[in-house]
Amino acid sequence: MADMYKVNEMRMPTWRQLGLNYVEYRPKIMWSSKYYKKGSRDVKNTLDLAFKDKDYGLSEDILNENKEYENFIFYKEVEGKKETQTINLDLNDENTSLVSRIDIEAKEGSESSFLVNFTSTNSKEAILNSLIRIKLGKNAKAKLVVITNIGENTTNLQSIASIIADDAFLDLSYIELGSDYSLVSIKNYLSGENSKLEENGVYFKQKDEFMDMLALNEHRAKVTASNSIFNGALKDRAIKQWKGVVDLKRGCQKADGKIGDYSMMLSDEVVNKSAPILLNNERDVSGKHAASVGRLNKDMLYYIMSRGFSKKKAQTLMLEANFAPCLDKIEDENLRNELKAKVHAMNIRTDE
Repeated sequence: MADMYKVNEMRMPTWRQLGLNYVEYRPKIMWSSKYYKKGSRDVKNTLDLAFKDKDYGLSEDILNENKEYENFIFYKEVEGKKETQTINLDLNDENTSLVSRIDIEAKEGSESSFLVNFTSTNSKEAILNSLIRIKLGKNAKAKLVVITNIGENTTNLQSIASIIADDAFLDLSYIELGSDYSLVSIKNYLSGENSKLEENGVYFKQKDEFMDMLALNEHRAKVTASNSIFNGALKDRAIKQWKGVVDLKRGCQKADGKIGDYSMMLSDEVVNKSAPILLNNERDVSGKHAASVGRLNKDMLYYIMSRGFSKKKAQTLMLEANFAPCLDKIEDENLRNELKAKVHAMNIRTDE
C-alpha cells in the first residue's frame, strides 16, 4: 500500500487541535503513460530554473508524480500583446488520469490572458494532478483564470504558482464547482519592486465533498501589493479547510498585503475551518487578514426582502452576488453563463 503524503503543510504551524497544519493523502495508482492530448512547446522551458528555489505545490511527492506521469504539457512564451488563449481539458472514461503541466512565461512589457478550464464527463473514478506556473517579467501584465468544474468520482490535486517581477501585475482567479476530494495550493511570490497581485477565488462544495486549500502571498520587494479575496458556500455535509497566509519578508518596505475568506454555511451539517495568517518581518508595511463564516447577513436579507423579494430569492441573490466578481473575470460569455447557471442550481433552497 502506498505511503501517506503530507499535503498543504503549513510553514508556520498553528494549533494542532484545529487540524489545519497539513492533510494526509494516500496516492491513488491510476496513472497512464498514454498522452491525453498533444501540448505545445514554443521554446525550451525555462521555468524549472526560475522556480527552483521556490516552495510551491501541494507537496514534493505530488510534484514528483506530476513530473513522472505527466500526460499533457503546455508551454507558452508571451511577447507583446496577445488575445486570450483557452485551454480546455476534460476527464472522461477514456482519460481517467489527467496529469498536466501548464507553464507560462510572460516576457517584459507583455500583455496576455489565459483561461484554463478543467471539466469532466466521466462515470468511472478519475483523478486530476495539475501544475500551473506563471512567471511575469518586468512591467508585464497577465490574467489567469483557472476553472475546476469536475463532478462525482473525481479527485482534484491542484498546484498553482506565480513569480511577479518589477512593475508587473497578475490578475489571478480560481473557481471550483465540483470534485469529491480536492486539494488546492496557490502560492504567489511578489519578487519585484512595485509588483501587484489581484486574486479572486470562489468555491461551492456540496454533498460529502472535501476541499483543503492553502493560499500564500509572499512579499519580498518594496512597494508590493496583494489583494486576495475568496468567497465560498457549503451545503449538505461538505467539509472545507482554508489557510490564507500573507508573508511580509525583510526588505519589503511599504508592502501592502490583504487576504480573506468569506464562506456561507447553508446547512447545519457542514464543517468549515478558516485560518487567515499574517507573518511580518519588516517595518513600515500594511497587512490585513480576515475570515467570515456563517449564514447570510440578516440585516441585508431583511433589506432585500423589504423590496418585494421572497426569502428564498433574497438568499439566492446575496450568495450569487458574492460570486459574481470572480465569475465575471471569465471572458467566454457562454462558459461564464454556464457556470453562473450551475451556481444558481446548486444554490436553490427551500424557504425556512
